[in-house]
Amino acid sequence: MVPLPAELEQQAAVPTGPLLPLLPPKPISRRLPSITPHPASASPIRPGWVCETVAFPAAFPRSYKGSTKRPDEPKHNPAAAPGGGRADPKEALARLIEPQIKALQQPVSVDDAAELDRQEQLVTVANRYRPARRREGAETGLTLVFSHANGFYREVWEPTLAVLLERLEANGRSLPVDEVWALDCVNQGDAGLLNDDVLGDAFNWADHGRDLLNFIISFSDSPSLASSPSPSSLLRPADVPAVLTKLDNVPLLPPGPSLPSARTYRGRLFVGIGHSLGGGATAYAASANPSLFSSLIFVDPVLPKPDIDTRGMGGLTTGALMRRETWKTREEARDSFLKKPFFQAWDRRVLDGYVEHGLKDVNGGVALKVTAKNEALTFMDPMAVASRRACSRLALIPPTLPTHFVLADDGRSVLDDENIEYMIGQVPHASSSRVKGSGHLVVHEKPDDAAQHLVEFLEKTYSKSVRAKL
Repeated sequence: MVPLPAELEQQAAVPTGPLLPLLPPKPISRRLPSITPHPASASPIRPGWVCETVAFPAAFPRSYKGSTKRPDEPKHNPAAAPGGGRADPKEALARLIEPQIKALQQPVSVDDAAELDRQEQLVTVANRYRPARRREGAETGLTLVFSHANGFYREVWEPTLAVLLERLEANGRSLPVDEVWALDCVNQGDAGLLNDDVLGDAFNWADHGRDLLNFIISFSDSPSLASSPSPSSLLRPADVPAVLTKLDNVPLLPPGPSLPSARTYRGRLFVGIGHSLGGGATAYAASANPSLFSSLIFVDPVLPKPDIDTRGMGGLTTGALMRRETWKTREEARDSFLKKPFFQAWDRRVLDGYVEHGLKDVNGGVALKVTAKNEALTFMDPMAVASRRACSRLALIPPTLPTHFVLADDGRSVLDDENIEYMIGQVPHASSSRVKGSGHLVVHEKPDDAAQHLVEFLEKTYSKSVRAKL
């Protein structure tokens, strides 16, 4: 008899200690499918800007055993009944949770040669937005790095980003933006397609944060990024300080300079911006290597108090696991979405982007790029152990690192007021604001308003008037 989901979840305990260090990526021996990048000549966000799509190695190794599988090993679909058809939702949820719990109890060590040999090298996909003509002048501008919410893809930020860049350029009150990076989670968007044959039955939110760090430390300015179609040819630059790849496995983490505009890494001012799940990734990354970041913005992050004693995301997980995944056409998919209140609340630009970027062509129609299993697996943070661990690490963010929380409207955030107060209190120097009329999916429902909150924080943090007085 399959144990009940609640019984399985109770076996989970919050991990403690530093994050797993980053080792050099392994060669990729499997053949990666092709992805459709933004046309190099197109400007999806602003006139005069271009977009390049880049794939690069994800963090290695993964922190949980079972995070990857061999390409020739079978895939498991917890929602499929043994005799065909759909499984009972409770049984499907239990089958999803079981390997997650097992993985939690088997943390990976960099000294485990057999495990490192068994693991497959995953990849991440990013969009790099930049002006077609490089800005002249000695002033260092901002490099914005966006991480999306669970179930989505890197382009979901584009409506917000378009407004953000337009207003920053029109106002001229802050440092300019040199470039923007938007990253896929390894099991979502195009990254999920590239990793499909080797994704396992476990997902660790901390690894999502390590992917973000791996990108910034080793690949954000790789000279081969724009020209290399394959992540297998991208190697870590030789001049990356070894101490950075150890993450927080060092006695004292350097807090970084006190002035935001002086907090550079490899000549760049990195601003980490994460929504929901992406907020968890940003919390893990910034707490493990705070000196890499110039500032942080959390958009309604899922960071509950470490001492809560409740089930995590059972309802959302079950809903994701049992959801519909295929339609005959994109038009049919759009019509199906618009019948649901969940999608009706979205800004039409975001919904159009979901139909364009969130679906893939398959035999007989279209399907979600983020499979029901992978969305559910990411929701399935048993007993919220990964998100609680991320919240507990917020206290590692030094007061020299400007931090802002953009929250949904009163009573509509993913966290209740008690958890929000605790979360923000872990970063005593942080500021916060709320997006009126928005639910948890701030970026989807109110992209213009979300952009304005980002603009106000960036203009305050990198104000030209402040720099003029110094």
